[in-house]
Amino acid sequence: MENSYAAVASEKEDNQLLEILREHAAYEPEAILAVIAEIERRSIEAPDLEQIKQETLQALELREKQVNPNPAAPTSFTEKLKDFWTLFVPQRHYFVTPILINTNIVIFVLLALAGMHVLSPEGEDLVNAGANFGPYTLTGEPWRLFTSMFLHIGIIHLLVNMYALASIGGALEPLVGRRQFIIAYVLCGLAGSLASLWWDQQRISAGASGAIFGMFGMFMTMVLLERQMTWTEKKGMVLNLLGVIVVNLLFGLKGGIDNAAHTGGLVLGIAYGAVLMLRSGRFFTQHYDLRGSIVTAALVLGGFVGLYLQIPTENAKYLTILDRFGERETAAMVVMQEMEQNASLINGGKYLQGLEQGITLWDESIQELMALQELPALGEQQAKEVEILLSYTQLRKTSYSMMRDDIRNNRPWMHQEQQRVLWAIGTFVQDLNNLREGKPAMAHGNLNQMPLPDALEEATGLDLETKPLIVLDGEVLEGIAPDEVEDYVDHDEIEAVSVLKGEEAVAKYGQKAKNGVIEIITKEQ
Repeated sequence: MENSYAAVASEKEDNQLLEILREHAAYEPEAILAVIAEIERRSIEAPDLEQIKQETLQALELREKQVNPNPAAPTSFTEKLKDFWTLFVPQRHYFVTPILINTNIVIFVLLALAGMHVLSPEGEDLVNAGANFGPYTLTGEPWRLFTSMFLHIGIIHLLVNMYALASIGGALEPLVGRRQFIIAYVLCGLAGSLASLWWDQQRISAGASGAIFGMFGMFMTMVLLERQMTWTEKKGMVLNLLGVIVVNLLFGLKGGIDNAAHTGGLVLGIAYGAVLMLRSGRFFTQHYDLRGSIVTAALVLGGFVGLYLQIPTENAKYLTILDRFGERETAAMVVMQEMEQNASLINGGKYLQGLEQGITLWDESIQELMALQELPALGEQQAKEVEILLSYTQLRKTSYSMMRDDIRNNRPWMHQEQQRVLWAIGTFVQDLNNLREGKPAMAHGNLNQMPLPDALEEATGLDLETKPLIVLDGEVLEGIAPDEVEDYVDHDEIEAVSVLKGEEAVAKYGQKAKNGVIEIITKEQ
């Protein structure tokens, strides 16, 4: 067959050969190669000759793979090892894929060396490393849509994805070229991250799966639309790709797998493959106009920005601010814990700096909580929680300011006014716990109307049935029953109540305080 094509080509005039070359997509690859050989033999100037030659060779190679999909496998151990290592070595038509594989592996190794668990990383570690997490991604860190593509949730996740990437990259990259492969990979990965964010803002999402699904979808679409192969030649490849996609999507229905990211990458890959086929006249080529590639990528990225800006952010902002609130509260309470353990050193002023820092932290939280209250779409429970936290934080700031002023003026800090503030703080803490547990909120103004044991339980959050230690004006009342509290003090005589729990209570009063401590200050004191 090849000799007959060569013979026919040798009989054609120069202009006829050039005409066949211009219409090369309509002829068999062997015929075009014969025409190219004849043009080169005659030294005829032909536009895009090398490009057409490479495209024709690729089409011939693709057809050969369909006819003979299982070439002889390496038999010796050395050959198998050499074949394996080629997966990681950039080559002429397999260049971007190994770089992506190596990048993912290096990042995983570096994070493992930094302390991340190689089998089951903690969610906090993944978020710190750049995973896609709605409360952060939607509140000023959109770069997580990209960085999450190069993080993996354990070594099994990494190995499965890298095997799939090597498989699809080895088949697709030689057909579309380096530029289109990397553009498609990044766009599909971003589409997967964005879809994951739309579906579940509280999921910690990471991995190359979205991009890889996109590559499978892109390849399947391009094979379907390519016009040189017959359906008989396409059928096996298309069904195989479709099977891989469907099986993995079905597997992704089980818990813990981000099928939204898979679907987002797949849809973008299918669309991008169709665009490339339309741009090339429906045949495989590595040569696409740079301007067209830039315009296509810019349009897709513009669509991503639009979708990103349309995602509701109220819940994400709520979670982010609560997370920052917790971090600030932990930092601010350090000085309070030190003061309670070393009360005799307070007048030395060593705690002034810590109190000043605490006041600043409480003030920052107040500003953020007030801004959070202005969001129009907060849920009813979220709005109530913000209201309680704001009252709590304002009282904490007041308490710290009073302590600072007392220390500066060499006064004891646990006076009656401070006790009243701490009492109020305790009521808001209990309010918050009640809200989160689905219990009715405490009626702050009606505590005096309740029996004293009930009022103490509401205000402190301690169950008197567990017999917490009662301390009245500094005197420990051990082993009293809940209904005996009123035998020692009347409701109207109480000026302030504070509560100690856990290690804080044991540190101050010993093991007898393991169930907590209720400190009562009367008005006479």
